[in-house]
Amino acid sequence: MSPSSECVLISGLNGFIATDIALAFLQAGYRVRGTVRSQAKADTWLKLPAFASFTANGRLQIALVPDIVQPGAFDDALKGADYFLHTIAQLPDWRPGVKQDMEKDILIPNIDGTLNALKSAAKFPQVKKVIVLGSIASAVDLSIPKHDATITEKSWNPRDYEYGKNAPHPLFSYGASKKLAEEAAWKYVQDTKPHYALITTLPCYVFGPANGLDPFGINNSSQQWLAGTLFHSDWNFKTSAGGPAYVDLRDVARAHVQAIQRSEANGKRLILGKTDPVVRFPSDFVPLFAQAFPERAHKLPKVPSDLVNQPEFDVDPSATEAALGFKFRGPRQVVLETAQWLIDSGAEKVWEPVKARY
Repeated sequence: MSPSSECVLISGLNGFIATDIALAFLQAGYRVRGTVRSQAKADTWLKLPAFASFTANGRLQIALVPDIVQPGAFDDALKGADYFLHTIAQLPDWRPGVKQDMEKDILIPNIDGTLNALKSAAKFPQVKKVIVLGSIASAVDLSIPKHDATITEKSWNPRDYEYGKNAPHPLFSYGASKKLAEEAAWKYVQDTKPHYALITTLPCYVFGPANGLDPFGINNSSQQWLAGTLFHSDWNFKTSAGGPAYVDLRDVARAHVQAIQRSEANGKRLILGKTDPVVRFPSDFVPLFAQAFPERAHKLPKVPSDLVNQPEFDVDPSATEAALGFKFRGPRQVVLETAQWLIDSGAEKVWEPVKARY
């Protein structure tokens, strides 16, 4: 069957990563149907210039799914879909002073939403594959300062539900939720043996040229860790986020297309990203930017002498690259190409009024 006759359903279409995944599938010839929570969100997203031609020719459709935790939430959206990419995840807000109920706001939506996606897909015999967009946090405990073992597709974050409810940092609760959601997905497939193939993708921190609503990382995408370092002389490096493994958004999008097209990906956990011996954390971007963009050297933030970056770990994506049939860009290339794109796209002016929040 040719891509032009196949439909890919993507949940959370207006997300930072999902937007570019959708564009990759459209450019590969597929039809795309995407879910959003409200018509207002759909109307805003549909104004993105990259999608105008696909909306006009009918190859892009929107389906409203207001509450992903409700049983059968995706049933209507899955009618006629050949593949299902579940990308929705509730992210934490770790700004100082923000209060969240980690169980209600993070754990339950991420776990139950994932199971609802799989259960809905099981009702439709034409669905060939389901891909759950996870996180490298599903494979590594981000609360541990240093990991000696290299992280692979066989690695798992050991944290449980109780830890996720009471973790000392929202990022750690999020990591537990992603592990628990993925674990629940594999258990569901093992127990019920649905007709479709399950694939889970575990991207590292995602940078890269973007086409979505927040391409420059002003809000809560990982793009902020690069853009903030590039444009804010007062950027705060003393946070529990921002490294040490990276993946380019273009490679993430390509990985999902390849996972649909290649049988080698079926039933696999896929590690998306690489680590580098030198370029590991945002503080390492400073000398890299100073060398690549000497005219900006005086604008770059100072790295505190007492800074201790963590968690330290390395990833090995070789099995994933073999399954997908291509190699990921390395962190140095990802960081420099993203920085050049941000500069060329006028992101600095957009970042001017933004305060370093962490």
